[in-house]
Amino acid sequence: MNLHHMGMFLDADIIIDQKEIPELVVRNFKDVGISESLELIEENVEEEHDLIFEGNFEKGILIAYEGSHLEPDLREFLFKILGAVTCSLKDIALCASESVEEVSYSKIEELNANKILVFGKLNHQLFQFKQQAYEIRNENGVEYLFADDLRSIFTDVELKKSLWNKLQILFGIKK
Repeated sequence: MNLHHMGMFLDADIIIDQKEIPELVVRNFKDVGISESLELIEENVEEEHDLIFEGNFEKGILIAYEGSHLEPDLREFLFKILGAVTCSLKDIALCASESVEEVSYSKIEELNANKILVFGKLNHQLFQFKQQAYEIRNENGVEYLFADDLRSIFTDVELKKSLWNKLQILFGIKK
């Protein structure tokens, strides 16, 4: 039976996880060339990439920003914010939303961050922890803070105040 004929009576999509392909090949094809086929399949199954970020991540703080890169003025603004909470590039993992969106949530968990700050929107499972902007949420020992994108904060005094108030709490800074 070919795919066209199967489509006549199957009313739901069939989804095969790439990790299951070698097992399915072994189970369904009792042929001499199985080991060669498995080797080819395993070579073609992509391994998941690690998260790409700037910084040394010494304090376990992951910061993600919306977009593919930070414009110089926003980068300077972000590092002023970090300086105010006694952090620098060596303390954090700074990554673009594009990098975050390319990895699974398990890869983010592997980093074992203790604080995750997200500026802007992400199309990622990580965004499930957002309740409201500028609200700190603690999940399994990780503190999350979601804020507006850096451009909006940079141009709006009220958003700067909201961010600063929450950062003081998040980093334990006394006024």
